[in-house]
Amino acid sequence: MPKKLKIAFAGTPEFALPSLENLAADPETSIEKIFTQPDRPIGRGQKIGQPPVKILAEKFGIPVEQNKLTAANLPADLDFLAVVAFGQILPTEILELPRFGCVNLHSSLLPQFRGASPVQSAILAGVEKTGVSFQKISAELDAGDIFASFAIPLAGENSAELAEKLAQLGGGKFPEILKKIAAGAITATPQNSANATHCAKIRKSDGRVEWAENSTEILLRKKRAFAEWPGIWTTFAGANLKLVEFVAAEKFAGKKVGEVFEFEKNIFVATTDGALRLEKVQLAGKKILPAADFARGNSNFVGSFLG
Repeated sequence: MPKKLKIAFAGTPEFALPSLENLAADPETSIEKIFTQPDRPIGRGQKIGQPPVKILAEKFGIPVEQNKLTAANLPADLDFLAVVAFGQILPTEILELPRFGCVNLHSSLLPQFRGASPVQSAILAGVEKTGVSFQKISAELDAGDIFASFAIPLAGENSAELAEKLAQLGGGKFPEILKKIAAGAITATPQNSANATHCAKIRKSDGRVEWAENSTEILLRKKRAFAEWPGIWTTFAGANLKLVEFVAAEKFAGKKVGEVFEFEKNIFVATTDGALRLEKVQLAGKKILPAADFARGNSNFVGSFLG
């Protein structure tokens, strides 16, 4: 029987689970140790929660380390360190320790969308396709040589749906990629940094609607990109108002950008090139309400200017 590839795995969120599942299930790979981030408070209640990777690792009975990944706690004689959304920049002394190096699964077609938010950035940019890339980790973030990339078309998914598709795509390919690297069947190709684009970590302020600047199409993209967090929000009467559900509508004559108006018992807000029909809204600290009900309870909503 051929020797199994000895692997350490580093990952944290749900996006990393398909990769861990496939590598753990493959008869030609052996996960020696798993690294993930510490347990942290989550949600409004701030209860301590375990990283999804830790929960799955314990089901598999694989040793888990939640301290910072260093050369000292990396197992000896590794063939690979497989990394998926780990949440820590690896020290340079680790990069050459495994026999075949450290391989990262990134959720974009590198060099496009290097950085912390490639899934949301692909949606915001309106690209026709995105995908995953397997790269050899280098000292510069997401700039390592590429072993392979796999593309899928964008079909109107929100960020959670697209992330799940990419996680399954990459996870399904991970064992094959590592085995091909070990066999010398594929080599890494340098990225063309001249074509690189970069994306930052998503902030709450990114979900704010800039009515005078954002077209209807951009707002629809933001709705999909920020579906999980921070959502799309504006201000009304000095408080934050989340636009929970909305759809594109035609342009209405005589309406100014950001103006709320009513037509045939529906509530709209004018954009730079059309309007949004508001379906559900949520004022800060309040329940989600149908827009028409919110308007009935706030007599100054219709006729107001949001933002």
